[in-house]
Amino acid sequence: MRYTAPLSRAQADRLGKDVGTIIDFAANAIIDIRGEVNTDELMRSLTASTAIEVTAARYLKALEEGHRPEQAAAVAGTALVFDWADATLETRARLQQERAIEGDGAVQ
Repeated sequence: MRYTAPLSRAQADRLGKDVGTIIDFAANAIIDIRGEVNTDELMRSLTASTAIEVTAARYLKALEEGHRPEQAAAVAGTALVFDWADATLETRARLQQERAIEGDGAVQ
């Protein structure tokens, strides 16, 4: 296994680089799929501390399950893309609902 608990300084550095690479690939995939994306907002979302922690945890879990590093990265990266897509859809739905309420003249 690539990592042991607790992580050594070298392992922590390696994990940081691995997670950074996963986030980079996820961001590029989203941009390739969506085309028009606010890259600043996308990177803020993908590099939020929660997103980094969850991505690292998913990556480590996949490694523990016996996946090779590139497979574990794919598992963690795919989940990150799906998380971003779900959050985007939820935000869009909430904004549409708010606009519909405002359009009806209803007070929140």
